[in-house]
Amino acid sequence: MQAKSIVQALLIAAPLTFAGAAALANPQDELKRVEVSGRQTTEMRTDVKASCPSISAVLQKQLSPIWGLHQETGMFRVEFTVDQDGVHDIRSRGANTYRDGIRKAMRELTCNSGSSQPQAYAFNVHIVSPDKTHPTGQVALKID
Repeated sequence: MQAKSIVQALLIAAPLTFAGAAALANPQDELKRVEVSGRQTTEMRTDVKASCPSISAVLQKQLSPIWGLHQETGMFRVEFTVDQDGVHDIRSRGANTYRDGIRKAMRELTCNSGSSQPQAYAFNVHIVSPDKTHPTGQVALKID
């Protein structure tokens, strides 16, 4: 009985094997070429204070109330794009307490990249405890 089952299996498998080989040999069934396009990544600009002169004041305005509630120090990185329509694609990492304030500040910001092409920017903000030079309730920021 086993020999009969093996013969039946071979009779079924043989045509499928040859049909598969014929399909592979048929040039009409070849895969079509796929092209991928997208925006070329560029280096991040770090001259954010020159392109966005009000950045310190805007961040101070948005982050000081949050500092007053939490008084949490930390560092975060902000990346964004500037084009002729303004600031877009705002991303931030670190210091989660300040994330909403950062986004609000970046939406208020007016920047001029000096280019007709979109420009990618990145900067770090260090939030430190205020000292004598900062009025009460104001957060001490260092932007680099």
